Amino acid sequence: MKTKNYLFIVFLFCELISYSQDWMLKLSSTVELRSWRLTSTAEKSEKALGGAEIKLYKETKQLGQTNTNAEGDFVIDIPSGGEYILTISSPGCNTKKFYVSTTGVSENVGKDNYKPTVKISGFLMSKPLKGVDYIGLNEPLVKVEYKSKGQNFDKDEAVTNNGLSILSKIYDAETSLIQKFCALNKSGDDAMKNHNCPAAKDYYAKAIDLLPGEQYPKDQISKAELCIKNKKEKDEALAAEAAEKAAANKIANDKAIAEKTAKDKAMFEKAASDQLAKEKMLEEKKSKNKPAPEKENTQKENPEKIKVTETEPTTNESNVKKGHSNHSIAQPIGKNVYKETITKADGYFKMKRYAEAKTEYENALKIKADDLYSKNRIDEILKLTSPK
Repeated sequence: MKTKNYLFIVFLFCELISYSQDWMLKLSSTVELRSWRLTSTAEKSEKALGGAEIKLYKETKQLGQTNTNAEGDFVIDIPSGGEYILTISSPGCNTKKFYVSTTGVSENVGKDNYKPTVKISGFLMSKPLKGVDYIGLNEPLVKVEYKSKGQNFDKDEAVTNNGLSILSKIYDAETSLIQKFCALNKSGDDAMKNHNCPAAKDYYAKAIDLLPGEQYPKDQISKAELCIKNKKEKDEALAAEAAEKAAANKIANDKAIAEKTAKDKAMFEKAASDQLAKEKMLEEKKSKNKPAPEKENTQKENPEKIKVTETEPTTNESNVKKGHSNHSIAQPIGKNVYKETITKADGYFKMKRYAEAKTEYENALKIKADDLYSKNRIDEILKLTSPK
C-alpha cells in the first residue's frame, strides 16, 4: 500500500512538473511599412502595416500564424522549451525573421503559474529596390532569449547589434540609389524647363532603368516625347514656311530683275533711237546749210569727166589752176561720192565696226577736207576705242 501511494505521489509530482513547464511566451510587436514618393526629391513615409503575416517555425515545421491588426500590432504565443524562428512578411516586401529561444527557464520559475511576456521594438518593412543587396536579411536580425538574472525574456545584444548593422548597410545602399534616381529626375526636369526635350528624355530613361517600378519618370518621359514631337512638327512647319518664303522671294526677285532688264533695254533702245534721230536731224540741218554744188560742164575732150569746185562755179577746165585743185575731184556724172561715203561710214558706225567707219570718214575728208561731220565722227570713234 505504501508502495502504491509512493508511486502515485511520484507520478503526481511528475505531472505537476510537466504541467508547470507547459507555459507560453507571449511575444508582441508592431509592424510598419516604409514607402517612398520619389520624383526629383524623396519623400519618406512610415505607417502601420495591417495584414502582415507572422509565422512561427520550429526548424522547417510551421507551428503557428497570426496577422497584424489595422494598427500593425500582433501578439503570438511561443511554446516553452524550444528554439524557434519567427518570420514577418507582406506582399511585395522583404521578409524579415528573428530567433526566439524559450529554453533555459528553471523548474522553480515554472511553479508559480509562469506567464512570461516580451515586447520587441517595431519591425519596418519595405519594398526591395533594384540593385540593392538584401542577402543579409537571410540571417535573423534579433534573438529573444531567457535572461536568468532577471528571470525574464529580452534581446541578445550581439545578435541584435549584428542585425542593426545589416539593416544599416541596406538602408545606406537604398538611400544612395534613391538619391541617384532623384538627381536624374531633377536633371530631366531642368532640361524640360530649358526646352531640351531629347536630353530630358535621356535622363528620365536612365531613372527608369535604376528604379523600373517608379511612376514619375514614366509620366515625365511621355511629356518629353510629346515635347520632341511638337518641336519636330514646329521645325518642319517653320522649314516649310521658310522654303515657301524663299521661293516667293526668288519669284519676286526674278520678276524684278526681268522688269529692270526690260526697262533698261527700253531705255537703251529709246536712247539709241533718240541719238539716231538727233544725228539724222543734225545731218539734215547740215545738208540744208551746205553750199549748192557747181554746175556740171561737159568737156569736149572727155565728155564723161567733170570738174567740181566748192568755191565758185566753173564752165571751163582752164579756170582751175594747177596746184590748187584740193577741193576738186573727178567723178562720174550723176553720182554723189561724198554722200555715198558718209552713208557707208554711218552704217559701219551703227554696226560698231569703228575701224571701217573711221576709214570711210577719212575718205569723206578726202572729198571734203573741212567736213565737220566726218571730223566729229572720227573724234567720237577715237573716244570709243581708246583704252579706259
